[in-house]
Amino acid sequence: MESQESPVRRDQPSPAPAPSFVTLVTTGRQPWLGVPRTRDVLLAVLRSWHMERSGRVLAVQAMPDHVHVLFEPGRAGDATQIVARWKVAMRRGAGYADTFADEVRLHRLDAGEDPESYVQYMLLEPYRAGVANPGEPWAGWWLPEGSPFVFTAALAAGGLPPAEWLAWPADKFAGLKHGE
Repeated sequence: MESQESPVRRDQPSPAPAPSFVTLVTTGRQPWLGVPRTRDVLLAVLRSWHMERSGRVLAVQAMPDHVHVLFEPGRAGDATQIVARWKVAMRRGAGYADTFADEVRLHRLDAGEDPESYVQYMLLEPYRAGVANPGEPWAGWWLPEGSPFVFTAALAAGGLPPAEWLAWPADKFAGLKHGE
């Protein structure tokens, strides 16, 4: 007996691509993202792309020498091309060519991976790295309005991580994949 495949209906939308987690490192690990003007240019580039609605930014964490972005590329988008577009816009906005290293660490989340864990990792990174003071917001963090993440209900006043989260063991996020 032959197996029958259900016909593909062209009028049904294809499923949205899985979220992608990207890390962009500054050229030479220079800490220029710690400078408010350049960090703000980066965040403006990402907010602009998000507002275009061709994809969706889920969270951003800009550290002094790198940035993590969790995003959904959208139905027609290729994550690598989207990231290249962000890099070009950042170079133009910052006014100089050597912004990010050529290497891009990009990981498309698998069906079993929880995007929530990636976003918690991102939120906690500046505090765990010692570049942000507990109890003070980190200016490089952006979680767009209407976030789908459950953990946000547990955040302290001002969207800060609860103190007990800062004491989580280092291996809490050991299983996260950071791309090639």
